[in-house]
Amino acid sequence: MDKSAAAEEDDEFFGDQSCDDEFGAAEAEFRDVKTLSYLDGFDETKEEKLQEGFAEGYSRAFDDAFVAGSRLGSIAAKTALCELNKDTKCVTANQPRLHNAASAIHQFLRDEIMIGDEKARESTYEGAFDNLKNKLDSIESDSK
Repeated sequence: MDKSAAAEEDDEFFGDQSCDDEFGAAEAEFRDVKTLSYLDGFDETKEEKLQEGFAEGYSRAFDDAFVAGSRLGSIAAKTALCELNKDTKCVTANQPRLHNAASAIHQFLRDEIMIGDEKARESTYEGAFDNLKNKLDSIESDSK
């Protein structure tokens, strides 16, 4: 039996192959739709999680910024009152405290927020912010 006769025999056994091509095309189209549906769902979920993370981070940053700003503002207000009252001794005592408080906040922002990779920042942020609060407390208590 030659090869062409064997191929014809296979065609007769498996039937008309043209309908398989249509089925194959439909199956490929179904896989494409399934893939697109997965990618659409993935993108939508990614956007939702991104928004949740942003909202959580924004809330946390707002609270922390309020704490740091309140302490810096307290020292700045004391210095301003001294200047209004023309109390040079008080101004001279408070200006370095104000500078130290502003420098501590600047260093915190530079080291913990602007530099470093995400994992390192996440693990050290709480400790670094506690250190900042302690520094600001110490500076503020010196001015009392």
